Amino acid sequence: MKFLHRKIIFFLSSISILILLLYLIINQFINKPLEIINFIDSNIHKDFEIEIANNLNDINNYLKDYLFIENFLLKRKNNTINVKINLKRPFAYNNLTKEVIFFDNSTANSNYFNKDYLNSINLIDISKNSIHINRYLFENFNTLSSLFKINQIEYIDERRYNLILSNGIIVMLPKVIDSKLLNFIENNIDLIGKSTNYKEFLDFRNFHNKTIRLK
Repeated sequence: MKFLHRKIIFFLSSISILILLLYLIINQFINKPLEIINFIDSNIHKDFEIEIANNLNDINNYLKDYLFIENFLLKRKNNTINVKINLKRPFAYNNLTKEVIFFDNSTANSNYFNKDYLNSINLIDISKNSIHINRYLFENFNTLSSLFKINQIEYIDERRYNLILSNGIIVMLPKVIDSKLLNFIENNIDLIGKSTNYKEFLDFRNFHNKTIRLK
């Protein structure tokens, strides 16, 4: 009889402790302020924002694998967390590979970004594989952009580029894009533009052999 009595007391005590613990957990959850996470001026997709939000406690390690992120800023104020993700400068978007190519040659799947960001990338890469930006293109692309209205770009044979202009004309560049080529284009662009033969392509592939073709 005494054994049964002790067993009942032990059972009731265990239940009481369990109820008390459950009460404390629920009470803490109810009284804990809900954290609000804001992504400031975000260009990233909502799904990626959720992933980042779920890893805020280890955000440095989490984001280090995403090479297209330049840096980030995280600020806590009361129960609000503001997160600002700064992306690297985009170079082009490839519709075939569904990748954004950045000026440092890092790439990222388009799923990481929102539609407005993707639509803001004016240059389209039409290469079968995402374009590689070599030293010549990196150093001289701004000058080329000032000379031509470039709509698309294509990496050819992993050595040179074709530029497709807004009017559909193709500019075939040589492997070496240097000051001699750029100066020649700059000094003759008006004359080339007035040529009645210049309707399909402008071929600079043999420029360094003092030969250009246009059609």
